[in-house]
Amino acid sequence: MKPQNGSISSKDLIFSVFCFMQATILRSGYIISMTRNDSWIMAVTGFIFSLPIVAIYAALLRKFPGKNLIEIDEIIFGPVLGKVVSVLYLFFFLSLAALNSWDLGIFVVNFMIPDTPISAVILISLIGCVYSIRKGIENLIYLSTFIFIVAVGSMAINTILVLKDVQLEYLKPFFRLEPMKYIQGTVSVTAVPMAEVLAFTMITPMLEKDQKAGKPLLIGLVLSAASMAIVMLRDIITLGPLVSIVTLPEFEAVRYISLAEPLTRMESIYAVVLIVLLLFKVTILLYAFALGFTHMLSREKQSLPNHHITSTSSGAGQPLSQKSYPPLTLVSAALVFFYSLFVFESVMENMDWGATAAPFFSLTFAFLLPAVSLLVASLRKIDRIREVKV
Repeated sequence: MKPQNGSISSKDLIFSVFCFMQATILRSGYIISMTRNDSWIMAVTGFIFSLPIVAIYAALLRKFPGKNLIEIDEIIFGPVLGKVVSVLYLFFFLSLAALNSWDLGIFVVNFMIPDTPISAVILISLIGCVYSIRKGIENLIYLSTFIFIVAVGSMAINTILVLKDVQLEYLKPFFRLEPMKYIQGTVSVTAVPMAEVLAFTMITPMLEKDQKAGKPLLIGLVLSAASMAIVMLRDIITLGPLVSIVTLPEFEAVRYISLAEPLTRMESIYAVVLIVLLLFKVTILLYAFALGFTHMLSREKQSLPNHHITSTSSGAGQPLSQKSYPPLTLVSAALVFFYSLFVFESVMENMDWGATAAPFFSLTFAFLLPAVSLLVASLRKIDRIREVKV
């Protein structure tokens, strides 16, 4: 089936955004390590500061309906400079896919099947992502409703079952850290995961006719911010001082559940849910990169009307054939695989990256570049789609 405009609904996009960000929310130890027992507040402040970023995405998509981010770049900046900007976005999508693939691999190796080579876990995971894309990205978007129900249900059950072990005094003292810690925590949440919804600008042209992308993206962010606040609050009042020491507070908090013999080892359910969410996120990022990568290498002298780039699997300059997936998906997955093997050497390095460099890295690509694009489009008064000669 060839997906086209109108193949996904606003509801599908809302649940997809939630599932996409939930993968990061369930491993937010790098945020708790900074703001400790006040970390749950960062979900609120991070969401507030992400609103202008999402507004920029919505404005760009509204100016250029039916176009994805890479096509918008070429319309705004022209065929040469537009490709330079597009390469920067593709590097961002590639990096996020590699980073999240590494997170998935290290979680499986450390908590589920020790002594397994991380490369094997990442390779098998990427094969699954490629398979999902080849079956049609719209099918994965449809599946997000079911994943949403499972993820929220799992979170609710775990939270209820752990209530017997909570101690509200762990929330005190309130707001005793230096202001810079709260600024750092807010920026971290804004950048990772909130601003990462930029990847969905490669999918929004598939929305049903007359459906705007801004509202679904916003609702998805609201649900994600609420989920982050609840999860962090639960972990803080369950683990107490340990919450800022362990590498995966969410996993450790669920380990407290032990009401009866059948209700032990609940962390296994958590692990399965996290793996599914990470696979979902990596698939979306891989698709965004593969679609943009294929477009960049295509010699077709026209913008693509139906969002999907279709050509033979050999790559650029070949006759077009009808396919429902970017032909360079397998090549893109190979790039993600090799990139992921070198991103980090340890979990601590990963956490340090998340707390320090990651916010600046993400905001450069997910805020600064879109803001410049919108500014240039406004100054040049580009408010309609035109064909791009490449």
